[in-house]
Amino acid sequence: MDGTPDTDLVEYLVVVVPDLGSLSTVTPALADLVASAAIRILDLVCVSKSAERGELTVVEFEEVEGMSALQSVDGDVGGLLSARDIETASRPLAPGSSAILLVVEDRWARALSTAARRAGGRVVGGGRVARPLVEAALEASVRAPQLDAEGGGD
Repeated sequence: MDGTPDTDLVEYLVVVVPDLGSLSTVTPALADLVASAAIRILDLVCVSKSAERGELTVVEFEEVEGMSALQSVDGDVGGLLSARDIETASRPLAPGSSAILLVVEDRWARALSTAARRAGGRVVGGGRVARPLVEAALEASVRAPQLDAEGGGD
């Protein structure tokens, strides 16, 4: 894979944890995703919201003790998230909590993106489906065969 990100495959993620110390649990999984080439981290910052006044503190990942597994991340990480981006993405954080804000290239989808371009198309979007909607759909899909088997699906 070359060093140029596939700009059709870039997304941001916000991973909320109780505090900056909890990031040591998340970091190895993130490092594994990078090592397996599933993602490439383009930017990453850590944020913390004070419990008292809800003030936001931005911390570069190199300054967070539990993030040492990411020190060997390939490429240049940083510079894509503006102060406004960080503030906007951090709004949902509860006071007293912390988060990792990531901009990543979904390298796992690169073959799909390349194939779409060859066909004259491209990957144009995506998004996360809210957990309650997924849970409701999964629950309904489990109930549907039961109703059919009981004769109640018609």
